[in-house]
Order: sequence, then C-alpha cells, then structure tokens
Amino acid sequence: MALLNGPDFLLAFVNSAYLELVGLENPNQIVGKTVKEAFPEIEKQGFLQLLNQVYETGEPFLATDRELRLQRDGEENTVYVTFSYQAVRNVRGEVEGILAHTVDVTEQVMARNLLEARVKERTGELQEAEDKLRVLTGRLLQAQDEERRRLARDLHDSAGQIFVALKMNLFALEQQLQANDPELDKVAISSVELVDDLSKQLRTMSHLLHPPLLDEAGLASALRWYVEGFGERSGIRVELDLDPKLPRLSQETETAIFRIVQESLTNIHRHSGRQSTTIRVEYSLSKITVQIRDAGRGIAQFNSKKKMPARVGVGVQGMQERVRQLQGTFDIHSGQAGTTVVVTFPTQ
Repeated sequence: MALLNGPDFLLAFVNSAYLELVGLENPNQIVGKTVKEAFPEIEKQGFLQLLNQVYETGEPFLATDRELRLQRDGEENTVYVTFSYQAVRNVRGEVEGILAHTVDVTEQVMARNLLEARVKERTGELQEAEDKLRVLTGRLLQAQDEERRRLARDLHDSAGQIFVALKMNLFALEQQLQANDPELDKVAISSVELVDDLSKQLRTMSHLLHPPLLDEAGLASALRWYVEGFGERSGIRVELDLDPKLPRLSQETETAIFRIVQESLTNIHRHSGRQSTTIRVEYSLSKITVQIRDAGRGIAQFNSKKKMPARVGVGVQGMQERVRQLQGTFDIHSGQAGTTVVVTFPTQ
C-alpha cells in the first residue's frame, strides 16, 4: 500500500510489501518523492493518467492482471499487478490524495499463461489428430466404394457368366431327360428355375453394392432404379421428388447422396413401422439439398438439442462422415410425427 498526496502524487507512506514489489529495501529511497520522480518509467504505461483521473473525478479505479514494467538495478523487470486507486478526502470532502493498493499477481498470471499455452498446444495437437483422422476416414470411405465397385463388377461379370453356362448345361440336360426320364426332367426344370432365381438375386446384390447406372447415367437414374426396387422388396411406397434441373454431379457427391438415401431407407424399413416415405432432392447453383422423411414412430431416445439419437449407429456415423468429407451439413429431426433426414452439399 502507498499513500500519495496532492496533485503531484507525493509518496507520503509505503509499507514493506510495496517496497518488495518495487524492488527496494528502505522507504527513504522513495518517500518524499513524487511518483514520477520515483518511477519515471511508468509515465508511458498509463498509470499517471489513471491517477489523474481518480484525483480529478474522485471515482475509484480497479484493474486486474495489469502488466507493469519497473526498473530494478538498471534492468527492466515485468510484473503483473491487480491494483486499486481510491481518493482520500479532507473534512470538506475535497480530494487531497490517493490510496494505492497493489497486489503482485505475477505468479498467478504466469501460471495461467502457461496453462493456456499448454491448452492451446494440446488443442492444436487434437485438431491435427482430428484432421488426420478425417483424411484417413475419407480414404477408407473411398476404398470402401472402390471395393464395392470391384465386387459388383466381379459378381456381374464373372459369377454371371458362370450362371449362364450352368443354365445352358442344365437346359441341355433337361432336353435329354425330357424323353428318357420324366421324373429327373422335373428336377432339371426345377434346377433351371433355381438358377434363374439365384441369378436374379445375384444381379440385384451386384447392383445394390454399386449400381452401374450411378456411373453411367448419374444420380437421378440410379435413385429411380433403387427406389423402385426397394418398394418391390419392402412393400414400402416411396415418393421420389427429383428436381428437374438436377445435373450430373461429381462422382463423390453422387455416391454420397446415393449411399445416404440407401441407408435412410434401410433404417425406415427396419424401424419406422410405416409403409410410405418421401425423398426430395432440390438443386440450386450454390447447393443441393436431400430430404428423406417418414411419418413413423420416430427414433427412440432422440436428443432434440444435439439432433442425434442417444446411441449413434454405424449407419448414421457413416452418413455423417460422408457429408463432412464434402463440407456439407447433416441434420436429423425426429419425434412423434416421424423422422426427417436433411443433407445439404455445396455445389460450387
């Protein structure tokens, strides 16, 4: 603490803690001097202006964690202080001086700065790790899509050719048995029918893994084909509303939208309990928006604030990551009126 008298702020009294703060041992070294004479280095730091403000207005002033540069033994030392200036008045209520109360908080400030630096460093490390994970996830999704393409092609070409050859052999065998062994002929006919059914299932599986239409004709054709087949397989009526202005998009965007629609319809079939759903795709020069909506029973334990199920499954995580990879937005709204998935991708 220090008592400053008059408009020149003459140091009339300082206690031992004040002396320790300014690096002195004897009060006579500064008592009797003005603040400007004792500490000329503080004039450019704004402290004298604050003293003048308190002296002129009589209003107290408080500052926390303020940097203070002092000359000690010919060297400049930086400390941090929390201080208050309070007017001292005479019996007439006039301001005659200022009581300065100063606390050295250098250790606390330095500790906090060190902690903030460590937090910042740690945050940077976490961000770097998150960026690497995002890149890795993107590569995994890309590898998954490529593997689906390869499997779909192999099933369609190699396995498909085998089924064609098998059917031809069974058909030839059936022709021989038709006249010679009617009972075995029935088995041969049944086997041909089984091969036909298996071939159809194989072709469907191949197209579900990666529909050729997605690469050849684009998203609109692939969605029409998939929605039609999904309706036949599940018994769920799907209303598909495609923007007539929808152009061909990048392969990554078209694949992402197709997979999101595919996963959403699978979830509706498993959990919704409804026999109808609506898919709307809207296009503009700046974005493409996909909305998948059902009027089912909603998602159990849905967190409306986070807009996520309490337990996020692999399918939802996959959709989220595909959207994140393309800098889009992903939202789910769920309640008693049903569930709506809204995905937006930038088109520029």
